[in-house]
Amino acid sequence: MAEIHLIATLRPAPGKAAEVHPSHFLPRFALRRSLFTDLQLRQILCETAENVEQLEPSCLTFLLTECRRPDDTIEFKVIERWASQEALEQHQHKSWLRTMYTAFDERDLLAGPEEIEMLKVISGFTTR
Repeated sequence: MAEIHLIATLRPAPGKAAEVHPSHFLPRFALRRSLFTDLQLRQILCETAENVEQLEPSCLTFLLTECRRPDDTIEFKVIERWASQEALEQHQHKSWLRTMYTAFDERDLLAGPEEIEMLKVISGFTTR
């Protein structure tokens, strides 16, 4: 089975990025709609990264990054590497992930749709 590599880009709606304050982190694995009340995009994505690390051993890499664009807006890029297409498909059907996307829509957290870029590795390495 071939590994799957992708980059997901999420652009926060104006005023929806918010800083993460460690004292406000959700309890681990507690991504439920009721807990999204006071959370902004960055914090939800950080919690998602933690959940993927703990709950999805078929995810080989999951890096949440932030990029400041020339127009001084930010966007989040998630760099993902999955053991197989099946592993990625299982991830996409997790109930807590669907709840996260529902929260994005209900709270207008994104400036537009998430962009997914499927990548083909042609050279390089991940660890030494």
